[in-house]
Amino acid sequence: MADGNFLLRNVLPENRDLFEEIFLNEDSDDAEFEGWDGDDFDVVEEHRNVFEDDSWVQGGLPPSGRTFIGNAGVTNPPEEGETLSHLDIFQRFFTEDVIGMMVLETNRYAASYLDNRTLSQHSRLKKWVPTTVGEMKAFLGMVIAMGLVRQTDIQEYWTTNEVTSTPFFGTVMSRDRFMNVMSFFHLCDNNTAVQRGLDGYSPLQKLGRPYTDILKSFENCYNPGRNIAIDEGMIPWRGKLNFRVYSPDKPIKYGLKMYMLCDSANGYCSRLELYTGREGVQLDCSGNGSTYDVVMRLMEPYLNKGHHLYTDNYYSSPQLFYDLFMNATLACGTLRSNRRGVPKAMKEAHPAKGEISVFNNGTLVALKYADKKDVSFLTTIHEGVMVDTGKRDHDGNRIVRPDCVLSYNKYMGAVDRCDQMVSYNGFDRRTLKWWKKVFFHILGIAVLNSYIIYKEISQHPVLQRVFRREVVRQLVMEADVTGPESRGRKKGDNLQRLSARHFIGHLPPTGTKSAARRRCVVCGPGEMELYRAQHQGLPAPRRLGRETTFQCKQCCVPLCVEPCFELYHTKAEFVLAYKRLRLTTQPGQEE
Repeated sequence: MADGNFLLRNVLPENRDLFEEIFLNEDSDDAEFEGWDGDDFDVVEEHRNVFEDDSWVQGGLPPSGRTFIGNAGVTNPPEEGETLSHLDIFQRFFTEDVIGMMVLETNRYAASYLDNRTLSQHSRLKKWVPTTVGEMKAFLGMVIAMGLVRQTDIQEYWTTNEVTSTPFFGTVMSRDRFMNVMSFFHLCDNNTAVQRGLDGYSPLQKLGRPYTDILKSFENCYNPGRNIAIDEGMIPWRGKLNFRVYSPDKPIKYGLKMYMLCDSANGYCSRLELYTGREGVQLDCSGNGSTYDVVMRLMEPYLNKGHHLYTDNYYSSPQLFYDLFMNATLACGTLRSNRRGVPKAMKEAHPAKGEISVFNNGTLVALKYADKKDVSFLTTIHEGVMVDTGKRDHDGNRIVRPDCVLSYNKYMGAVDRCDQMVSYNGFDRRTLKWWKKVFFHILGIAVLNSYIIYKEISQHPVLQRVFRREVVRQLVMEADVTGPESRGRKKGDNLQRLSARHFIGHLPPTGTKSAARRRCVVCGPGEMELYRAQHQGLPAPRRLGRETTFQCKQCCVPLCVEPCFELYHTKAEFVLAYKRLRLTTQPGQEE
């Protein structure tokens, strides 16, 4: 292994005092760092480079025995007896401040756009009025709902066709209003944007503060368990963009690449970093390669806690695993044989099918396993031996595999699992703005992370689709959308009926009539059902119930002043409530 000065150069600055105390004997304090085992470093030899071929010997190493000292689980869990709603958990990521910033920038962009353009006479953008926090919540709820209810075109969510209609969307927001909010939706102030090529330019500036705050919430709301994985995720995008990538091994071939750190136990995404090419922060700062820097940035909050990190051969390297080991983090992953520091003996080894060749340098274990083809592994977690899988082949023989292969197969799929669960109910509408695509994907990850936290704290969790439906319902109910442009074409029962503020007013005039009259939506159906129950088998009159000149200003439905207005806004089954009231005031009728 390397001398003290070489090792010190590869230790993060915040860990140097601890390193000097343990390895350089510069402190006589006998305090012991929890999670480290001094016996792991008995093989340290002076003036020897761990990456030279002569430092590798054949055979494995005993497991390190390090303990995991991280505080895994939900941060700030509910106290005993406290109940968190689905929306409470979701709002840990989409806080009032985040939504407020979205509203501010959307209104700012809309005002700038309308001031600098002349719209056509029939443009729907001329109907724009500033949005509110409540309306933005309803907008987000509708976006989540569009992942649950699939339509071929976004306009179809407001269709009145009896075969494909989805009445929910029209009761929350009109089509033109939703499209206007989508058109003007913005996350940053264009007036403060830095032009490309100037100091301070960031390719991610279009995502603004909401993006950074939400990613920070991913890290703060949940601490991953011992086993974690880093891999690439993909956001589908085929438009023109200088940092769009092509990944032939991914289900999504073209898109924007994300480096993601996820918990192997449940797929919770704790940290992610969007790849932005050479113009972003993904520069070779350490001299060890960009992938080395990506892993060290993602792992920064979780070093010195005893985590077990799993990576694929895109990231794995002897230098990375050695530096993680020096920061009390173990790692395992597949390995490319042309990586710097890989022993020549392992490159030249050709084990028989089902056999392994194992080498170690006192810290790292390098292994080549001959399966259908040769596969190389690098690990600081495992001993490098064959273990029984508990399964048998067709001939009844026990199946054995290297210990690192079993763990890798078990824990490496965290990022793919996260991507898969997000894609099931993702908002995949087409857009010309790449940053909108990124934001709506982050919204999907936030809903998934909320569901994982919900399962952690709930004794009787529901399915993910049920959780998403409940988040949508609570978002819309809390939104209290009452603006004239927020009302849909279908003015019937909606989710704000029982929760928002409502006022009575006259029906608008129609044609030559100064006072329009319409059938009440409460007593009309109620009287019809009562008549049919009392006169079974007889045809009912075409119109029963009372006609009224009044309506609810917010719901835009005709209602009698007494008692129908109160029943409509206080009873979930307002028709049944009306029938029961009629039976108590006029006994003798059958319900």
